Amino acid sequence: MAATTTFAPARAMREPRRLDGRVLFGGFLFFVALGGSIAFWSATSDTREVLIAVRDLPVGATLSDADVTTARVRLAGEMYRASVPAADRALHVGRQLAEPVHAQQLLVRAQLSARSPMGPDQMALTVPVSAETAVGGRLQPGSAVRVLATIDKGKPESRTYVVLPRVVVYDVGFDERVSVVNTAASNGSAEGADTSRSRGKIAWATLAVTEDQALSLARARWNAEIDLALLPSEGRP
Repeated sequence: MAATTTFAPARAMREPRRLDGRVLFGGFLFFVALGGSIAFWSATSDTREVLIAVRDLPVGATLSDADVTTARVRLAGEMYRASVPAADRALHVGRQLAEPVHAQQLLVRAQLSARSPMGPDQMALTVPVSAETAVGGRLQPGSAVRVLATIDKGKPESRTYVVLPRVVVYDVGFDERVSVVNTAASNGSAEGADTSRSRGKIAWATLAVTEDQALSLARARWNAEIDLALLPSEGRP
């Protein structure tokens, strides 16, 4: 006798499962939103806050707090190191500009002068110096120096006195050394030769002085030999 199999009506009429299109579309939107959030987080987390110039400023202008604002930008490592971080705002406000600044421009360290700004009662006066009379040429803008003058140098009656006990170096200058390379030696001429310039020995120093100090310095400059002695920074022993 042959065996027979019977199917329950519910089992016989069951339809194959199908994915709901609304579920698929909702899942797609979820992953799109998640990807956008991750991309936005990655972009914003990689930005850095730097100083931006608000207006055009010429060379020599003193940077004020109203001249700069802050902005978050995405910068490579080299560009960020060249820029001025917003956290250093207080350190750079009050400094003079060594290069012009344009509005909405990223402020960079090279645009800020290392020299201290002169006061309203000061002027800049330049004196010739050498490595022997200016601490081996180690002076730089902002250095504090004592000005000494020697009369009748090399004679028994020579004497040295203090012209200015303490003044600040405003700027320094150096001789330029010129070298010639790639000379056309085959025809014995220098036509087409390239020249390069490099910094030589210290040649002059400009000091920020008052009018009375300028008169004393000029008198010593034309009647004696001047030496600049490097002093420690204010606040140091």
